[in-house]
Amino acid sequence: MIKEKGRPNRLLKYSLLAMLSIVAITANAQEGYEAIIEKYKTENAVITNNTEHLTIKNEGGELVAVSDITHEKLLISEMSPGLYNKEYIFHSYFNKLQQFDAEALIPTDKGYKKKKDYLDKTTTSEQENIFYDDAKQTEISFSGLTKNSVLKTSYTISHTDIHMLPVFYFQESIPAVKQVFEITAPKYVQFKFVLKGDHTDWIKQTREESKNTIIYRFTAENVPALKELSDLPSVSYYMPHVIPFITSYQLPHDDQPTQMLSDPSQLYAYYYHYIKNVNVTKDDLLSKTAQEVTKGDKTDREKAAHIYQWVQRNMHYIAFEDSLGGYVPRQAADICKRKFGDCKDMASILTAMCREVGLKAYFTWIGTRHKPYTYDETPLPLVDNHMICALKLGEQWLFMDGTDPLIPFGYNPSGIQGKEAMIAIDEKTFKIIKVPETPAAVNAVSDSTYLHLDGKNVSGSVRMGYKGYPAWNLENTMVYYKNEDRDKYVRAITSRGSNKFVQKSYKYYQNDKDEKEASLGLEFTIDNYVQNAGKEYYINMNLNRNFEDDYVDAKDRNVGVSYKFKTKVQEVVVLDIPKGFTATYVPPDATNSLDDMWNYKLSYKLVPGQVILTKDYELKTLILPVDKFSANNKMVEELKKQYKESIVLTAN
Repeated sequence: MIKEKGRPNRLLKYSLLAMLSIVAITANAQEGYEAIIEKYKTENAVITNNTEHLTIKNEGGELVAVSDITHEKLLISEMSPGLYNKEYIFHSYFNKLQQFDAEALIPTDKGYKKKKDYLDKTTTSEQENIFYDDAKQTEISFSGLTKNSVLKTSYTISHTDIHMLPVFYFQESIPAVKQVFEITAPKYVQFKFVLKGDHTDWIKQTREESKNTIIYRFTAENVPALKELSDLPSVSYYMPHVIPFITSYQLPHDDQPTQMLSDPSQLYAYYYHYIKNVNVTKDDLLSKTAQEVTKGDKTDREKAAHIYQWVQRNMHYIAFEDSLGGYVPRQAADICKRKFGDCKDMASILTAMCREVGLKAYFTWIGTRHKPYTYDETPLPLVDNHMICALKLGEQWLFMDGTDPLIPFGYNPSGIQGKEAMIAIDEKTFKIIKVPETPAAVNAVSDSTYLHLDGKNVSGSVRMGYKGYPAWNLENTMVYYKNEDRDKYVRAITSRGSNKFVQKSYKYYQNDKDEKEASLGLEFTIDNYVQNAGKEYYINMNLNRNFEDDYVDAKDRNVGVSYKFKTKVQEVVVLDIPKGFTATYVPPDATNSLDDMWNYKLSYKLVPGQVILTKDYELKTLILPVDKFSANNKMVEELKKQYKESIVLTAN
């Protein structure tokens, strides 16, 4: 063996250089982390960097999409190692996890030490719930963490359908130093980007072109922690996010562009291929069932109502999504036999049975109110998360949602009010119809309270009537809740006056008519409710105080307040004047209105032996816009003043 002169020295030199570079990197990293720790010293943890790089490329004449994600989190407080020791990776059939890597940087006297001490576990919702869901999550649990540790997670997701590119959200539950979403694609791929949510002005957009590719970059720095807002269907209404989608592309050797999703018609064409082969074969059992269910019916409306009610009674809703099964309805014949299915399956059997008896029924895609999107702005599958059946009766469109076993025929679940529905007429024809918002008068509540005085104590009875959504929500509670939970719910909606309210018993009634109205009756007592000074007794008849809690905290809120449904409420409180007493003061009437949003009216009436308070409220909107916050809050404050008014009874 010939010894090469000088080689050991060169190896030593290279080793020293490598060590020095590592020391330098570690020192620079530590210095950077120290600056972040100082800046965010009042926080438990902070995202130092969250970057997703989405690459679109041509493989064998097909576009493929892959995301490389890097997520880095710095633990700051003493509690943070126990609170923030986990990371989660979400993936599914359409977004497949290819690989991941994780490590922790543990602070030492000499800098940061890398440590790969973690456990990972992948679960599906089947393991946590009774339903099967194709979506999965991989949980990475780190151990041996200390204050100022850094958690680094990197992973790769392949997107199996380029019609469904990932949406990037720029906020998390803790602050972020930097959030970056990059898309690298060939120049022949045409994109559209839609920014949604609040504070989209935080997002800086840049574009870099090279010879063959374009990099689209969206960056937000020093992003505060997400402040969760109440009274909104989902965080998508206010969490800033960017929605990328490909409108068209033309591969180098193609004669013309391939159209993707640039308008609703292209989305419909994409959707239709999922349903074109559903229910094309006639089934004897399904046909026989439809004929039996509608036997004797004279009108199309009767037929549709009986089919809908049969599905409600006999089909069991189970939500599950398995690969393409999340988009393809199952055959109605199979659903009829096995007696269960998800929303697409309910739409399938409703559509098929209606068509068997000559009705014009159609598959219909719709997004619930959790989705703040429209078909024109974002003609993408993300607009929708639900499927129902649309029925044409004369000139009227009706919608049937078989997933709700309680909503009467002709009415819509509250979660799809005001939402756009895409109705599949045939291969080339579709309609977009907005589901009507149920008027306030349909969702009526009447509340009558009868009061009797016994010194400072009050006893009485309550009679409550419900129509529309309030009735159906109450029915849901009475049917599906356990006895103890049902009783708690009833106490919560009937309790009034003070925390000394004692409910003796209650009776519930639900009629069997089409509207399914409901009622509650109960007896109660409230000790020490009456205040007195000498011969004067003060009784506040405002035992219920609707809208009192509707004051909007407008600080840092730039999105409206959402209500589940419009409603109309009338309360009547009847107080028997005890013998030997005279009503010497009755508060003045009060009324107020906020445009077409909501209104109230309080009126007192003195009749022989009684004082009667009548309160009328009407909520006429599903959304209270930001520009109405100030007027709304002023009106709430005025209403609260009225609630403090008491009548005065004076002993003779």
